[in-house]
Amino acid sequence: MSRDTEKSLGGPAIVLVGIGAVLDVILFYFMFKYADEENLFMVLLSAALIGVIAIGIAKGLISISRRSYNK
Repeated sequence: MSRDTEKSLGGPAIVLVGIGAVLDVILFYFMFKYADEENLFMVLLSAALIGVIAIGIAKGLISISRRSYNK
């Protein structure tokens, strides 16, 4: 099982998670900034975008792991 995990955690997966983490950090910063400004719409929009990015990362990791397992 550990060999399968090592295969799926190759370069493309690390890059995908890294880009997603950077985008999420930026969105969290803006979400807290908008919360201080009491702008509810932008807080909810930022939270929704964080969720969309998380779903995109999960789908990307699934795609990468399926591609590497089929080899």
